Amino acid sequence: MIAVVIVAAAVAVLVVARGGDGQEAPGIGDLPAAPWRATPVARSAVPPAYVTAWGRARNRTTCALLFPLDGGPALAGAEATEERTPSDNGWDIFLTSRAGSVEVLGLFDRSTQGDRSPDTPSYTKTWADGSVAKYAVDVGNAAPGTFDPNSSPFEAVLTVPGQTCAYRIYDSLGREHLEFVFDRLRLMA
Repeated sequence: MIAVVIVAAAVAVLVVARGGDGQEAPGIGDLPAAPWRATPVARSAVPPAYVTAWGRARNRTTCALLFPLDGGPALAGAEATEERTPSDNGWDIFLTSRAGSVEVLGLFDRSTQGDRSPDTPSYTKTWADGSVAKYAVDVGNAAPGTFDPNSSPFEAVLTVPGQTCAYRIYDSLGREHLEFVFDRLRLMA
């Protein structure tokens, strides 16, 4: 009888480990490396507009500059710009071309949640360093019932261990492009 209980328990553990549906549940070792944990980019190689925005931010000692290296082919020739945040409490940077734009805002605390409509899907991506991005269609810029994951603007809130801020990332080109941009984000040295 004890052997039957042990076998049943082992089967239950295996089912849970496989995610309950036969798919392997991702473990920490299965998570992708966080791109921003690669060698930081030298300050001299970071677009000057980004360095300017971060340099005047009051939170620069606790909210490292996280920026997109580029926007890929969809944003070829994009221009790096910046805007002031209220009272320079944080920083706000942009990568913009005629095709669209990506914005990264380092301003809010880690408890920040993105706005999302209950009738649109939301997504979560986790990296091996414990960073987590929660993202969904930008409800402020989409007409009800017009959600299209590949063309509706998306907004993400990314938390990175060791940073007291949450990074808000906006991408006007949709979910696939936002997920591409995650892989292009780097920290400044």
